Amino acid sequence: MSEFWSNGCTHDFWLRRAVFLRLLLLLALLAGFFAPVNAQIGDKVAVLWIDPLRNIREVSTRRGILNILTKAKASGFEAVAFGVKTISGHVLYRSKTAPRLLEWEQFRLPLDFDPIQLFLEESHRRGLQFYAVYPVFSEGHMLQRVGPVYDDHSDWQASVYVVENETPQIMPITQWAQGPVAFANPLNRDVQNYEVSMVAEFLQNYSVDGIILDKLRFSGLESDFSDESRRQFETFLGGQKIDWWPEDIFEWQFLNEAWQPVPGQLFTQWVEFRSQTIQSFVNRITMAIQTMDPTLPIGNFVGSWYPTYYEYGVNWASETNVPEENWATSEYNKTAIAEKFSYSVVGCFFPRVTMEDTERVGADWWMSVEGGAITATEVINKVTPVYAAILVEQFKDAPEKFKAAMTMARKLTDGLHLADVSQIEKYKYWDEIKSILISGASESSDKRSTRTE
Repeated sequence: MSEFWSNGCTHDFWLRRAVFLRLLLLLALLAGFFAPVNAQIGDKVAVLWIDPLRNIREVSTRRGILNILTKAKASGFEAVAFGVKTISGHVLYRSKTAPRLLEWEQFRLPLDFDPIQLFLEESHRRGLQFYAVYPVFSEGHMLQRVGPVYDDHSDWQASVYVVENETPQIMPITQWAQGPVAFANPLNRDVQNYEVSMVAEFLQNYSVDGIILDKLRFSGLESDFSDESRRQFETFLGGQKIDWWPEDIFEWQFLNEAWQPVPGQLFTQWVEFRSQTIQSFVNRITMAIQTMDPTLPIGNFVGSWYPTYYEYGVNWASETNVPEENWATSEYNKTAIAEKFSYSVVGCFFPRVTMEDTERVGADWWMSVEGGAITATEVINKVTPVYAAILVEQFKDAPEKFKAAMTMARKLTDGLHLADVSQIEKYKYWDEIKSILISGASESSDKRSTRTE
């Protein structure tokens, strides 16, 4: 990998920041500035995520939905987050804007059943809140090859600059065999209009307790290299024409027996441009939501790996965070979006719990639940609450490690989001969750009472 991408100074910089924050937390505890973290766990929110495609049969019947909600309440969750739009671009309700999901993997959904309304009513009946999740720029499922970008809106799909058959080339994302999600181009104005109108229509029909925006990004470093993106970038540059596209952004080169992206002369401006694009869209969609319901909490779901998240075209930090990395321009912090949301949910999607665990396997320190949570709380800098999300699948057949991950997430952030209920069922982890969310909270409450006395 080129020097730009593996800059040792960047690694050392982030490591120093993590160690410093860890020391601050420890000193504050020792000095008594706040009560031990475990004593606060009982006050922290826990949210259960329900992916519509993974749980399609369960969320298509009254019995299935009631079973999920009953277990969620009994296990100590305060809310559920349900994907009302799928990554295929279909929605789970009647819509005049977006296509409704009628069938998935040979399972036909009942047309006369409204899972959203039932989730709302039964969640509230149990004292649970209901959050609607939108994977914003996800408009197709590449494995099933379905969704708007495969149907009437192939012109919406992202154009990716990738290496296929040992040849660097630009191609439609639906022709690229990487991952399940077919992204639309966030720079496409028609796409933006569509996503805003979809959310607005939903809020006209359902009174939810919150909305979480997911996939509010580009597909990755490879996107987007369409003609439209080139035109908009040239406008961003003040009308400057790009001589070499995409090589002036970056170029795939075969180095050290592997294809590596080598930055071009306009790379840092490109990073800022994409992030500014997402920020502008965030301003637009949050304003549309707040116009309809000024009190509705709006969450942002992102991956916790901030040191490399610029590759997705998103600066999910606070404006107060000024990156010192060599991919960031001096204006990059002004593209931040944390202040635009009520809270951030950061996916600490790593199979390692502590920073020491990452050292043992030779991974970067932030590739752990602890490291991801520390990174998020620092770069967001308390401008909004931060919730750590854990992917249950990464702790399969390791219940004690799973419990440690949940405890760490709650210890370092404002609460816990768990994805996904299907994985909890698969590994039979309800008791482990209950032991942390209910038993652990009770123990913490008892300790608080003892200290007070």
